[in-house]
Amino acid sequence: MQSSTRRFACTAVLGALVASAAAGKVAAHPHVFAEARLEVAVAPDGQVEALRHVWRFDEMFSSTVMLEFDADTDNRLEEPELREIASVISESIAEFGYFQVITANGKDIGVKPVDDMKVLFDDGQMIIFFTTEPEEPIAITASPTFGVYDPTFYTAIDFYDDSNMVLEGAPKNCTRTMVVPDPDEAIAQNQATLTEAFFSDPTGNDLSKLLATRMEVNCR
Repeated sequence: MQSSTRRFACTAVLGALVASAAAGKVAAHPHVFAEARLEVAVAPDGQVEALRHVWRFDEMFSSTVMLEFDADTDNRLEEPELREIASVISESIAEFGYFQVITANGKDIGVKPVDDMKVLFDDGQMIIFFTTEPEEPIAITASPTFGVYDPTFYTAIDFYDDSNMVLEGAPKNCTRTMVVPDPDEAIAQNQATLTEAFFSDPTGNDLSKLLATRMEVNCR
């Protein structure tokens, strides 16, 4: 029986991707690549209102998804097929906190279930859009951090430009910084926590979180 950490890959991906997932372990390097954009919206009362996500996937992964869900084999996806893909993605990444982490006041904060997942294809690439909301109130003046990462290391979610992390509606004294961690430095600083168990179950370790590209907010 396939493990939950491989559910999305084995549901949506065929061929080589499925073969690698079925080998018995999730390798600690990505097989799927996505270019991301994150917009953090702040309400007038200073509370974090929503996180709006856009992920554009690589052409190889997108083509295998097309083949998997193009039920009538007409080489295009109709609305029912796109809704099915959206449902599969939403259900599959929900158990991993939608591949994101919010940290404020020294603790991680979860997000509410997503109900607006949308999928489209553009120029041979699959793009998904969805919104998350924090499970509990977060004041932007608490200088929270917003990271996006796949704890299984199966998907690399990258922000290729600083402009792809946006802070909207925050007070003028709040600034945001995109932080791209150095893998070697992260591993060196956390060497004591890395064991063989990590490589057989990446979700049991915080290294993927440490390697996540993140938005750090500072309000002075």
